[in-house]
Amino acid sequence: MRNLKYPLVTYSVVVTCVVVYLLQLISHNKIDYSLFFIPERIIDNFEVWRLFTPAIMHFGVMHILFNVMIFNFFGSMIERDYGPSKLLLMFFGFSAVSDFFQYLFTQNYLFGGLSGVVSGVVGYSMIISVIPGVDSRFKMAVGLCLINIVFNIYEYFAQSHVAFAAHATGLIAGIAWGVFEYNLIMHRMGRKFSAKDIVNGIINTLRNR
Repeated sequence: MRNLKYPLVTYSVVVTCVVVYLLQLISHNKIDYSLFFIPERIIDNFEVWRLFTPAIMHFGVMHILFNVMIFNFFGSMIERDYGPSKLLLMFFGFSAVSDFFQYLFTQNYLFGGLSGVVSGVVGYSMIISVIPGVDSRFKMAVGLCLINIVFNIYEYFAQSHVAFAAHATGLIAGIAWGVFEYNLIMHRMGRKFSAKDIVNGIINTLRNR
């Protein structure tokens, strides 16, 4: 456990999102094309930043407000307890995965938002919350994760304009990371991995709310 005083990675991501949003407004979205996930530009021109920059773009006040609030809450806990390098790796990993699959699912690069990364840190936090001795505030991710799942199902069948694939793949990636880490921690504690323990821990959290 690191218990850093200031979660600099968390704050940096939040500030970057706000600055980019303001630049989008000032430029009347003229900078958007430079940030979208466009495979041809990534491959042909080696514009690798496009793997991640859709995550820092937003298209409305409520869009950015909701995303940065949740990311700030869970991101700061992850960074304080497990270190800035882990959260930084999560940001790049979850953004690249969610952006790639969103494009693959829609064949359209007109999307953006931190939602894929947010879904990832929420999914990770839900799994981590069942580990003995972790910050009890991680348990708040359980309810948010279930809401995320229901929302994703609705998005899929309603064929809404919301980035369904980015949300879903970010969440899956976060849960997978959490399960992997849960297994490592249990191994260090001399206990065997048990998916049943994870499920029971999540159910108990819901019952005690």
